[in-house]
Amino acid sequence: MSERSIAPESATRRSAFLAVGAVIVIVLAVIAWFAWPRPSGPLVLKTGTPQHLVTISIDSLRIGTTAIDITVTDRTGAPKDHAAVLIQANQPLMGHAGQPIAATATGPGYFHAASVPLMMTGQWELRLSIDEHDSLDELAVPIWVGG
Repeated sequence: MSERSIAPESATRRSAFLAVGAVIVIVLAVIAWFAWPRPSGPLVLKTGTPQHLVTISIDSLRIGTTAIDITVTDRTGAPKDHAAVLIQANQPLMGHAGQPIAATATGPGYFHAASVPLMMTGQWELRLSIDEHDSLDELAVPIWVGG
């Protein structure tokens, strides 16, 4: 009988140890989730073409709509104040393509698109078209959209 009375105590201790271990793991995971560093502001990307230097500031890389600010200069850094900028979000792997959105000029060389749709997670491409009336410049910038 003593063997049978020891076995249930051992099983109870083992269950209690596993339960405490599971709680500790969950608490550590929650702490890590909240303590993990997050970007403090928008994502800023810099790119260019033979004619332009372009800075893209993306407010949020999450599913939904996001604001995008674009700065366009010539190769010497002078702002392009007479340009028109279109931006289009495409997900090439799934064949999704948003409508091109005209970015509003907010100052010399500064443009703002208030609501660019990013419909799902994964690899996306921002296609920019810079029209200066005497020339058209196009570029594509890869981005990754999270949940």
